[in-house]
Amino acid sequence: WKRPGGGGRAVARRLWRPPQWSLVQICSHLAVFYAIAAFAFVIQPAWLAIGNSRSSVVIGTFWLVFVLSLGLYGFVCFADTRYREGTEDTASVLWDSEPRICDDCSASITHKRAKHCQVCNKCIGGFDHHCRYLNVCVGSRTYTPWYCFVVSLFALMAFCSYSAVHALTTPESYHLASVSLVAFYGVAGLQVCISSLLSLFLFSLSAQHLFFIREGITTLEYIKDQAAGFPGVPPPSWREHVSRGECYSCIEAMEVVEVHDPNQVWFCNVCQVDLSRAGVEFYTCPSCENVSVCPVCRSVARDRRRAIVTYRTSALRRVADAQVYKDVLGSSCTSRLSSVSGTIRAPRLSRRTFSAAVAAVEGHTGENVRRNSFCTLGASDPRDVEEVADDEYESGSSTGEA
Repeated sequence: WKRPGGGGRAVARRLWRPPQWSLVQICSHLAVFYAIAAFAFVIQPAWLAIGNSRSSVVIGTFWLVFVLSLGLYGFVCFADTRYREGTEDTASVLWDSEPRICDDCSASITHKRAKHCQVCNKCIGGFDHHCRYLNVCVGSRTYTPWYCFVVSLFALMAFCSYSAVHALTTPESYHLASVSLVAFYGVAGLQVCISSLLSLFLFSLSAQHLFFIREGITTLEYIKDQAAGFPGVPPPSWREHVSRGECYSCIEAMEVVEVHDPNQVWFCNVCQVDLSRAGVEFYTCPSCENVSVCPVCRSVARDRRRAIVTYRTSALRRVADAQVYKDVLGSSCTSRLSSVSGTIRAPRLSRRTFSAAVAAVEGHTGENVRRNSFCTLGASDPRDVEEVADDEYESGSSTGEA
């Protein structure tokens, strides 16, 4: 594949590979399986032996919800969430904006909230988060089924917890207790612990996403403290102003800034790359504080033949280093950039609330690929390995580890 705009090197198009099972995914599935199996083989026979219609209705409802959640689980895991131009919701497209190109999968993006997941290795339409426990991305096509799955699973785990507590109070009614009281208390006690913890987590998660639905935001937008519609598309008429060093929003001169804290919230408003994690100098408007432009997009603004490309943070650093000498030499157009590198300002930080903690436990933003993750095994592209090394270095430097 040849990047649009000319002059770019040929890049091999990488096929999507389903992520391999992670340790978190395996443990979560085993925990749910244990809670349901303990109810089915230890508690259910005693309830059926009672012979009343109420027990039969409750058990029938339980398995009906189980079948429903199983169907939702299958749909969320196997649905195609890949971003496809022309098939997304037309309400999320800005018709007067030019598209941005994903450097990893060459997707031409004209819709908001489309993001490349480095675990799934594909662009996701309407990206919300990458679920750690299902190991799939939740996007616009699967968000509603995924939320219904969370609610139904919460109902199952809450019922398993209640049934196990009830069994512990009346052990004489269960066959396993007559065989071995120690084994019965061990099985039922473990079921209480697992199902109660899962119920508490699933309740917090469903309540959190109910808030997101009411506010009309995604998990990614909440964690990154961004307005609705993030990641966005390049704003209209940005090239003329940015090429002159002006903010396209308020027409004021932009400043050159560099940040050293990857937890700060700085994103390029053109290509949507994370500037804080990239660790490069960039241009921002000190007046409106709403516009930031990476050095690569600054160069693209001066050449209308070049397309807007969204790079990984490591790739952006390489391209920016290659471009720095061209920026020093300048261009024929007049620039209003002021050299105030290292300006101290107070940008927003990533969320540190309880809701953000719950979101981080359940999923992530599709960026944090670690070397010890099952998802990185079999990576065929050298950029995959380099991005993992960069993430590990940034993680170590942020915690004081070299």
